[in-house]
Amino acid sequence: MMLVNLWLVGAWIALAIIVVVLVFVLNRRRRRREGVAVHVAHSDRLTTLPGYAAALRRYRVLLAAVLIAATLLAAAAVLLSGRLVSLTTVQPEMRNRDIVLCLDVSGSMIDYDAQIVETFSQLTEEFDGERIGLVLFNASAVTSFPLTSDYAYAREQLDTLHADLVDPDTDWAFANGTLLGNGSSMIGDGLASCVMRFDDLDTERSRSIVFATDNYVAGEQIMTLPEAGEFAQSKDVVVFGLNPGDVDSLDYIGEFADEMREVVEGTGGTYWALEDPAAVPSIVEQVQARQAESFTGEPILVVTDEPTFPVLAGFAALAAVMFVGWRLRR
Repeated sequence: MMLVNLWLVGAWIALAIIVVVLVFVLNRRRRRREGVAVHVAHSDRLTTLPGYAAALRRYRVLLAAVLIAATLLAAAAVLLSGRLVSLTTVQPEMRNRDIVLCLDVSGSMIDYDAQIVETFSQLTEEFDGERIGLVLFNASAVTSFPLTSDYAYAREQLDTLHADLVDPDTDWAFANGTLLGNGSSMIGDGLASCVMRFDDLDTERSRSIVFATDNYVAGEQIMTLPEAGEFAQSKDVVVFGLNPGDVDSLDYIGEFADEMREVVEGTGGTYWALEDPAAVPSIVEQVQARQAESFTGEPILVVTDEPTFPVLAGFAALAAVMFVGWRLRR
């Protein structure tokens, strides 16, 4: 910016000097073309003529005008070099919501995960201050991307994951790091891992987890689901549970579904038993609407360049110098 300002100053000053020199040279050339002065008797009578006096006054006025215009041109250049700015303070309204998508990526959950990911990718276009993060888990949990308000980045990551989830020839690269354990769908460990992804726990922010799993544990967990629920409560994290495994055809895991419902509702969240992946978008929108609260962000100093006046004044002065120079030449 400093180099640009110096360039502008130099350009304006050089232009002003060129114009003044040009006017001076043209005026000198005009005088020379008039030839050598010829002594005329009784010339004092000529200078007393009203027409001569009026012409002399016009000439002096034009000279004064060109000097004033050149001065204004130089002043405009100086103002531009100083970079005129206006300072304003704004306090943006932001959403104090943190959302972690906590998705079970075992084989039976892929269709539902794809719906959730697609919906949140669309919702990022409406976010304003919210932070969103994504954690994938199976036998172990990995952070796909941390809490961020960089929605372009989050949308890119979500779209890439969605494409992998719906691709019948996917290489399952998105599941790398989620199989470091004995078993699958370790939902207690997965929920606890998602709770630990929240930062700044001392600040007043709404923290929620969209927890999607078929709730069928196969293996030995480090932390049970009830213990993970208590951990979420201790951190003021609300859990919204989506359980496509809670269907009539799977009555044999009904006990697990009841446990998940109790844990989720114990955090202040809502539990849904799903049979149709198409129901996921409306549910996620309900999660978003329920947690929407706003707050005034930290004051931000906004610096705005205001070059309009000196630029217009400079062009007007330049036009005046050129016009007056032309009149002087005549």
